[in-house]
Amino acid sequence: MDIKLDNVLFEKISSGSKTVEVFLNDGQMKHFGVGDTIAIHRGSNDEDMVLVSAWSIKKCRNLAELYQKYSPAAVGMEQAELAQLYSAEDIKKHGLLAIKIKLLKPNFE
Repeated sequence: MDIKLDNVLFEKISSGSKTVEVFLNDGQMKHFGVGDTIAIHRGSNDEDMVLVSAWSIKKCRNLAELYQKYSPAAVGMEQAELAQLYSAEDIKKHGLLAIKIKLLKPNFE
């Protein structure tokens, strides 16, 4: 799986401070599982990327449940910031997946 994140979130993952990536639990994530790899690309430079592995996946019904399980530092943003990325309707319909990630390969030279 490949995703693109803004520079701030990319740096948090690269440094190891962001350890949880959040996705809607929709059809795109149906076949994603523990051990799968995510290539995370820097928003301003698609060539700059890190590889992470999913080592835990938790389903959450809403943002409150997500932030009971994980700190804003682990998620890389406050609850209000994440609420701007996903509509309340989508969260209610699909729920969220909190994927605990482990950095495999830092930025390519």
